[in-house]
Amino acid sequence: MRDRTRSPRLLLVYCGGTFGMHETGDGLAAQTDLGDVLSGLVDAWARRHGHPVDWRLAVPRSVIDSAEATHGTALEIADLIRERVAEGISGGAVQAVVVVHGTDTLAHSAAQAAFALADLAIPIVFTGAQRPIGIPGSDAERNFDDAFREALSGEEPGVRLVFGGAAMPACRAVKRSSEAFDAFIARRPAARPVDGVGSELAEALAACAHAPAPRVGMLTMVPGLPAEMLGAALDAFPEGLVLECYGSGTGPLVGPAHLETLRRARDSGTPVLAITRCEDGAVDLPRYAVGAAIAAAGVIGGHDLTAEAAIAKLRALRRAGLAGAALRSALDRNLVGEQQRSGSAPER
Repeated sequence: MRDRTRSPRLLLVYCGGTFGMHETGDGLAAQTDLGDVLSGLVDAWARRHGHPVDWRLAVPRSVIDSAEATHGTALEIADLIRERVAEGISGGAVQAVVVVHGTDTLAHSAAQAAFALADLAIPIVFTGAQRPIGIPGSDAERNFDDAFREALSGEEPGVRLVFGGAAMPACRAVKRSSEAFDAFIARRPAARPVDGVGSELAEALAACAHAPAPRVGMLTMVPGLPAEMLGAALDAFPEGLVLECYGSGTGPLVGPAHLETLRRARDSGTPVLAITRCEDGAVDLPRYAVGAAIAAAGVIGGHDLTAEAAIAKLRALRRAGLAGAALRSALDRNLVGEQQRSGSAPER
């Protein structure tokens, strides 16, 4: 618990997004300099809650519409947080972090931070807005206020997403609406028990900060998916591919060319992780012959990971240097609450 007799030390990270956008005549665009607006919001929060906040603003190299995010953007944000937390504020340790981010890839960046910063024992809260600050009916100030409250509540550490009056584990959050104020949801609760990252992986996550982002991506199964498309995806994402499968981990992948493509990926060291597109349930590759065939070709079952968490977990582990059996073992563990192992009942 933090010392409530002094001002809490909080790092505020502004990444862009709808929260701080303005009309350009060609549509909304992110404002790069929102310092005065954010300072006013912090001051207003402090007045409402009765004491000041000792805070510092950090901004990534590029302030963007989050739809412009690349495969390295989320890790750049995580690395910035790690760097500024290490520096501290006013000679003391940072006690909490709030990140203002665009909604399109908010769940992706929050999930990435959950894994890349799993060794940091402080609350890190991501938020954003569906309507820009200053626009009538905007949700920006409410979400900002809620995020501050969540970050400074003194509750358990970890990465959370706060939006539309709800707080949820970042490793379970998904965007469900492009318009509603309650745009994000965690359909699955944080999985328990949490294995944790352990000291060795924690050291690796810290040591790899600012290393290049591994090229990890996703391919969604559709009927008739050609083997050439599977091969192209593996070429594009040589450090890891997530397959968003049907049901319990099936897909149009059992033709000779598909299986040979998967075997080549396995032999070349490209991990392939299968998840389900279903909102409920988990991957169980041996359940059907189709799933068993791709498992034999090297595909790894991803339990009930969300797409965002699957990409983030695989990318974080690859950047930390994991491969082969060590990678498979880490993917099978519930590191931060991201996955319920197949066959085990979630806690309610």
